[in-house]
Amino acid sequence: MVFHFPCHNIDSDGFDRENLCLSITATVLSASLLVGLTTSLILFCSHFHQVEGDRNVGKMSPLVRLGTERGSVVVKWAVMILYSLLFAIGLSRALPLSCIFLCAMTSPIGKLVVSYVEENHKDKGKIFMAKYYCVRFHALFGAALVAGLITARILVTKHIPKLVFQ
Repeated sequence: MVFHFPCHNIDSDGFDRENLCLSITATVLSASLLVGLTTSLILFCSHFHQVEGDRNVGKMSPLVRLGTERGSVVVKWAVMILYSLLFAIGLSRALPLSCIFLCAMTSPIGKLVVSYVEENHKDKGKIFMAKYYCVRFHALFGAALVAGLITARILVTKHIPKLVFQ
C-alpha cells in the first residue's frame, strides 16, 4: 500500500503543475519507526543523570516517576523491541533483507547500551555517558539501515539472471 500526497506548484504562467511530493510506503514507515525508536532511546537516556535535580524542582519526568532501576529495564525492553520489530518487519518484507542483516549486526552496541545502563543507572557521574552510547547506537543503526537500502537498490538495478524455472 502506498499513500501519495500531491502538492500543487503554480509556475509564473499561472499553470498548475501537480507533482508527487511524498510517497509513504511500508518501507518508509518501517524505517521511520525503527529510527524513531532509537531517537526516543537517546531522549530517554538523556535524563538518567538529571533525576535528582528534576525531583528537587518538582519536574515529574518519566525517570523521576519510574526511578533509575526501572528506567534501566525500560531501556532493555526498548532495545529488545527494536530488534523484534526489525525481524518482524523483515518477515513482512517491508524492508529488504540487506537492511535486516546489516541492522542486526548492530546488536553488540545495543547490548552495550543495555549493559551500561543496567550497571551504572545509580552512578550519576557514569550514567551521563549513556546518552552518548545511545547516540552512537542510533548513528550506527541508521547507517546500517541506509546501507541496507542502498545495497538493495543496487542489487535490484543490476542485471540479475532470472531463474530458468519460474
